[in-house]
Amino acid sequence: MLLILILSLIQLPCVIEGWISYFLNCIVKLISDIIFLLAIISFVWWPLDMLCGALWAGCECLKQKLFSRNIKFSDALILYTQLFPTI
Repeated sequence: MLLILILSLIQLPCVIEGWISYFLNCIVKLISDIIFLLAIISFVWWPLDMLCGALWAGCECLKQKLFSRNIKFSDALILYTQLFPTI
């Protein structure tokens, strides 16, 4: 149970970063409707998004294995993306 708590605590900053990224992407989308070249700004935090998604999915896979449930990494990534609305 302690390991599950630790993995959940590792996942928390990933979710927070995901929501920050979501709101930044919404702002960039609104601004890029006016000036298209500003959409390039979203690529600045894209690597961090990918890293957080992979970290969250890895932790989720480990948590599910501790519960004796096998989940594929790709399914865990889908779960991560379902935490956030689409733009």
